[in-house]
Order: sequence, then C-alpha cells, then structure tokens
Amino acid sequence: MRRLLIALGAFWGLGLAAGLVLPFDGPGGRALALALADRVGAPSPTIAQLTLPETPWPQGWGYVLDDPHGPAGARLAYEASAADWVLVGRVTADGWLDAYLYGPAGLERARFSEPRLLADWLALKVGAERRPLILEPQLDGPLSRLLDGDVEGAARALAEPTPRGRARLEAEIAAVKGLFAHGPDLAALGLPPGVVDYWAHRKDPEAMADAGMGPVWKAFFPITRDDRPAARERALALLDSDRALDLAGALLLLRALDDPAWVQAARRLTAAAPELTLGWEELSFAAFDAGDADEAAYALERALALDPENDLYWTNLGWARYLQGDLPGAIAASLRAMRLAPNPTAAYNLGLFYALARDHERAFDRYLEALRIDDEGVTPMALEDLAKTHRTDLLYWQGFLLERTGRADEARQAYAGFLAEHPDHPLAPLAREALAALERVRTRLELLGFRLGPLDVGFEIGTGEAVRPLLRAETDGYLPSAPVEVEVRSDAGVVAHSRDEVTLPPLTSDWTRELAPLTVSEPGRYRVTVRYAGQRVEAELRVRPGHLARRLLGQEVVPLGLGGTPLLAPEELAAPDGTDRLVAAVLEAVRAAAPNAERVERFAKPLPAGPFQGKSVAQLMATADAGLVRRFLEAALEQPQLLLEQDAVNAFAAWLAELR
Repeated sequence: MRRLLIALGAFWGLGLAAGLVLPFDGPGGRALALALADRVGAPSPTIAQLTLPETPWPQGWGYVLDDPHGPAGARLAYEASAADWVLVGRVTADGWLDAYLYGPAGLERARFSEPRLLADWLALKVGAERRPLILEPQLDGPLSRLLDGDVEGAARALAEPTPRGRARLEAEIAAVKGLFAHGPDLAALGLPPGVVDYWAHRKDPEAMADAGMGPVWKAFFPITRDDRPAARERALALLDSDRALDLAGALLLLRALDDPAWVQAARRLTAAAPELTLGWEELSFAAFDAGDADEAAYALERALALDPENDLYWTNLGWARYLQGDLPGAIAASLRAMRLAPNPTAAYNLGLFYALARDHERAFDRYLEALRIDDEGVTPMALEDLAKTHRTDLLYWQGFLLERTGRADEARQAYAGFLAEHPDHPLAPLAREALAALERVRTRLELLGFRLGPLDVGFEIGTGEAVRPLLRAETDGYLPSAPVEVEVRSDAGVVAHSRDEVTLPPLTSDWTRELAPLTVSEPGRYRVTVRYAGQRVEAELRVRPGHLARRLLGQEVVPLGLGGTPLLAPEELAAPDGTDRLVAAVLEAVRAAAPNAERVERFAKPLPAGPFQGKSVAQLMATADAGLVRRFLEAALEQPQLLLEQDAVNAFAAWLAELR
C-alpha cells in the first residue's frame, strides 16, 4: 500500500482534495476527467467511480437517475459521497464540454470549447493552485476498460501512450488492482468521508454516519428484518431533509411499503430537487390516481424538460392531454412516443383517439399496430378505455379488439350492439362482415402425444412417469388466452388431471406447446380428454409398468459424468433395461473417481454420524455396489436438484456426506 501511495502521489500531489471529478461521458471523457482531477489535486476519477457508494434499493442508481452526467448526477454523487464538491459532465458529439459542478452553494453549470478553459474554471471554483493541464487522450480506452473491471485489457494498452501517459496509466492500474485485491485505505487515497464511511460499514448500515448514504441505508435496513413499522418511521423522518438523496430514498421506500405518504415524498422531492425526473414521474402517477389530469400533465411536462427522449413520459402525457379534453394534443404526444419507441400502450391510445375523432382509417391502422406489438397484455386496458367513453359508436372497436384476441362471443355481442344502435354508420358493413366471418370460424385441437423429458413417447407411457401432453390448437380466426384442462380417466373415474393457463398475444391463430405434467400410477388403458376454448379432443392412452430411469427422465434428469457429458443418452434411459444401464454407469463413474476423492479432505475424513459413521465418503465410493447406487438414484427422484445441479459423481458424494 505504501508503494502504491507513493506512485499516486507523484501525479496527484501530496495534498489530496475531498472533491471528486467523475468520468465524463462521451468521446475522450475518461481521459479528460483524469486530467482535470490531476489539475486540481482530486482523486482518480476511475477510483471515485468504482467506490461510489451503492444504493440500498436493488435496481441501483439508474432507478433514480436518468443522466449521471448531468445536474442530477452531480447532486446525488455530492450527497452520497459527502464530498466538498463533485464535477460531472460530458463531451458532446461536436466537441463541446458540458460541466456540472455541485457544492455547498448548489449547482453551477458551464460549457467550454476546449479542456484548458474548463480546467481553469474548475481550479478557480475549487481554489486549486495554478498548474498546467496535462491531457493524454490516448488513455481514454484503457480507462474505460478499468471502469469495466478489465484490468488486463487496460494493461495491454501500456505500450500505446507517451512515457508520461504510460506512467500515469500504470498508477491507475495499480490503484484499481489494489482496490480489487484487498481494498486500499480509501481515506489515504483522498476519497471523501461519505465514501470511506460507506465501505467501512456497508455490512453494518446501522453504524454508518448520518451523512453520505448513511441516512438512506439506515432507513432501508429494517426491511432486511421484515420490520416494516421501523422502516416506515425512518422513511417519514427522511421527509424532513432537504437532500435529494434522502427524499428519493424516502419515496422509493414508502412506495415499496405501499404507504400513502409516498405522494408527500414525491411533492417534497420535486420542490427540493426539481432537476430529478423521479419526483416528477411519481408526482404524475399520484395525479393520475387522484384524477387530476392538469397536475399530471404539468408533472410530465417538467419531466420531459429534463428527459425529452423518454417515450413513457410522452405516452403518459398523451393520456393526460386526453383526460384534459385536448384530443389534438393527446395525438401529438402519443405520436412522439411512438416515434421514440413504439409501444402498445401509446398505439392503443392512438387507436382510441382517432376513433373518437372518427378518423376510422387511422384508428384501424393504430389498433392493428397495437395488436401486433402487444407483448405486454395491454388489450384489456384498451377495452376498458373504450367502454369508459360510453359511446355506442365505439362498440365497433371493442368488437374489433375482442375478435382479434380470440374472445369471439364477446366480439359478436359488441358488433351486434353497434349495429343495433348505428345501422347506417360507415363502419356498419365491416361489422356485418365480421359477424358473418365469426360464424364461419372453426377451432381444432389435436393431441399430438406425450413427452418424457426430451423424448416423444406417443400415447404409451410408464407408471409413475411425469409426462407432458403435447397439444396443437388452430383456428380460422384467432385463439384466446384461456385455460387448458387435461383429464386422464379410467372406468373408475379421473386418475390424473392438469390445468394450464395459456396466455397468447393478440392475432394468434395457432399454437403448439407442452402442457403441465401428468402422472398415472397404475398400468392399463385410459381415456385422455383435453378441453380448450369450448373445444375438446380425446385419445387413448396405454400405461405400462415404468422404471426408475424413465421416472428420472420425466423429472428432466439426464445424469452427467465428471466431464459434463451424459452417462447415457435419453433413449438409453428410456429403454426397458434403462435402470440397470444407469446403475451400472453411475457405479463405474463413482468407483473410478474414488482415488481422487481420497485427496479431498472432506471426502477423506470419517463420517461423524449416519449409517456409515466412521467410514469416509472416498471409502464408500471405492466399495459402492449396485444397491447403494440405486438408493442414491431413488433419493434423486425425490430430490431432482441433486442431479440437476451437478454431475452424478459429486452428487453421489454429497448425498453420502449428508446421509443420516
């Protein structure tokens, strides 16, 4: 550690500041940040980024921070690190340098045409002595690799920079290696107190200081003990803070607790940190919940001013405009959302908006587009939105959506209701055609057989085997999301039953899939009945006596050898003598591995308890017989994870060690 600090001191100087320069975004941004940090005596931006405290919420900083290189990023890094100041920024595509400096007085922002001007500005703001800016652009690639944890990749680039740049890169690599290997003295590296405190107490958040990430981690910590009242109390206490970090943490925690005070937290966050989109986003949700379209629109406008390319915000703004009665504004916002990132919600909304405007051609196009891209199951909400208009002319569009999601009976009712109210409507001929087409629709089911693990076994299975029916459904129209019921019956009644909830995207006209497994315990002849979407299909099933290897195969178990290849192929396991073959293969593999097991301490030690107390696992492997292996395989049938997670030899050894 001493040698590392000497090497770093040669470039950072002896007086390491408590401010931070974080890596800039954009071309050359990492090298620029390093040069700026050196210029003002701040720690390595790479080390600063790698040691920035983590969040107590699992989604990380990205969940609350759209742009870590903008004003919000500067503020949250400042608060999380308890630094004297934090500088973030980006190099734009046309070469401008955008900088955001956050300190005790708040945010300062600036734009520069060249690095020297930015360096002079930063030095003036933080009170650093005048020194030259030494920029090594060729370090940018290696520094990016270091930020990704690729130390070796960075080291391979050592021959590329100038001698000065090479020495600087060596210091960076040494620092990152030290960080990854044993965690250097972060305070000695000049990192601010919030960073040092976090890494010192991250395993015991209650011991964190009441600065940096401490208050937020302390608020979330009771959740690990399932102490929701304590977590709520601490979250509410954070609402008295003016720090964006505390208020964002309170908002997320209260949301997770489903506590209505999250609305208050959202309002506090927008007031204290208007540069953070999280507050405006959540405030828009609160406004929608309260039926306040005006506030929802205002909150979304503020969010879009910060993040103008956010398709969710444009989608929701379109809905807010609709609720305000501004149909042109709703269409414009939704079209912007679709241009940014086509999504089914915006597409369904556009279908509704055009339908309301009686622009039938565009409504048709948008609804059809929504159905084609709907992988989120949004159609029910789109149908609710149509129904809430209470306009009978929109019954046509309800029928349109219902028909194409396989809900034929409901579609007929919608079309008929539309025609009863609007027999001369321009869409009436299409409604009549749709009704006639629905009458001609036929749905067909075909039970293709059964699968045992990866094998098709037709309609002949063994007792005790978990087999999966393979079903195909097709129609002249569209198939619905609906349950599939499978029954296996004997003369005495139902002996096996399964139910699957089949969820389909719109516009599905055929599907084939394996269904939930069934097991029949007695040999004989049975009748299988499958029901789906008002249709049924039947087939004969013959059940013969099964055996252990086939039952394992039904649990998706194909035992592996030490090399990771199957001991037997699935077809061999399913053969009439499959169990004997499997026992022999496992026994051979276990005995062959016994000498190696003798060299593993935990397998060479005598077992302290169990039926083989006093013998070692290695001894038992060397003297194993077919009976012991069969017992092991029977245990694996009850606990398939034994063989699903590891090879048969290690699974056998682990089973012996745990046998009681």
